[in-house]
Amino acid sequence: MKHLTALVVCIALCISACGSLPSPLSQPTAAPANGGGGGPDPVPRPPSPVTAVPSPSDSASIREEKLGAAPVIYLAGRTDIAIPAPDAPSDLPLFSCNTVNLVQETYPVGYRIAPGTSFTFNASGRINFYGGSPDEGFPPDGAPDGSLASIEALGGISGYNGPAGALVGVFLDDAVPDGVAPPALDFTPDGTGINFARLTPQIGQVFFIGDGRTDKGETQTFVAPDRATRLFIGLADGAFFVGPPSCYEDNAGSFTYEMRSDQPVTPLP
Repeated sequence: MKHLTALVVCIALCISACGSLPSPLSQPTAAPANGGGGGPDPVPRPPSPVTAVPSPSDSASIREEKLGAAPVIYLAGRTDIAIPAPDAPSDLPLFSCNTVNLVQETYPVGYRIAPGTSFTFNASGRINFYGGSPDEGFPPDGAPDGSLASIEALGGISGYNGPAGALVGVFLDDAVPDGVAPPALDFTPDGTGINFARLTPQIGQVFFIGDGRTDKGETQTFVAPDRATRLFIGLADGAFFVGPPSCYEDNAGSFTYEMRSDQPVTPLP
């Protein structure tokens, strides 16, 4: 009995000195991943939603347009220039080509956009720039024989150096582009060429779009620069594709394009 009493006293003293003995069922607890302390959340939290980065395949906007034979890219944003009636005299070389007057010049197709928006295109069709049948015309990539254009600037819109008769575009801000034009980009084989993957032109720089794909069939991306609020799509034409913009009225045919963007766009009136 004395031995049992001594054993009980010894156990009591050990518990008093060392604290409670650990339960065989208790386990260490890690701090939760959300930074809280004192044990895990009583109810598991759902994972945070993942925000997908927009891509051309997840477009915020898809536009399909049929472009006529004479949309003048150099009239983009030019609310200060009125298109004269066919055969009417004009002080601008743009309207003074004196050709067969098959069609009336038009303003290019325009869109309200946001800076940084990415665009892709898929274009088709044919336009004859010499008054002949559209079936004998140029595709959106330009002259099949490799002929090049060297069109001069007009107002604040740059010149164009690249495949003759190609589908082109220009980004603008909200100002009328009647100031000094930025330098022209070079889409000839000796310059950037037409097989680039991604392009971010300056405000007012005319850029090659073509059919929207490289020679290997890869989709090309065009990015609106800082301050860009408008995008225009049209053609860069001239007398034999050299000199000041002109001679749109002898064109025949059309281009059709699908434009995809990663942010919403609104057609301009």
